[in-house]
Amino acid sequence: SVHGVKVYNLSAGKTYPQWLSERKRRSLAKDKEYQNRIELFQDFDFPVASQTIKMTNDGQYVISTGTYKPQVKVFEVSELSLKFSRHFDSDCIAVETLSNDYQKIAFLLSDKSLAFHAAYGAHHTIKIPLFGRDMVYQKSACDLIVATNGSDV
Repeated sequence: SVHGVKVYNLSAGKTYPQWLSERKRRSLAKDKEYQNRIELFQDFDFPVASQTIKMTNDGQYVISTGTYKPQVKVFEVSELSLKFSRHFDSDCIAVETLSNDYQKIAFLLSDKSLAFHAAYGAHHTIKIPLFGRDMVYQKSACDLIVATNGSDV
């Protein structure tokens, strides 16, 4: 702790190999140092910057978008690993999940388009008349509401 702020050293501490037996792993579960460890996602970075981070409704996946090359990465929380990565033609402004997991996702892109993706990849892209600023999905009515830089919604 420095000036009342907790500081974590992510490179210090012991690591446990994946090949440990189930019995040994159970014994480590009682180890206080093992319980207080911090686990990080692998490949949770972008060449320039990350723009959006969103958790799916079921809490099992993290969706993150970044720039140059514009892309989306979906991470599985239980495995702490990258599920898949896809690229766009333009930067992503906002992300909305249309299902409880990553199976249906809508992306608001900076080139005045909405890209709809399914588990297998890009499904459909539509153009909108104005530049989008943000969007929200209303589950009860099944409406995707997009706010633009004009006075229209």
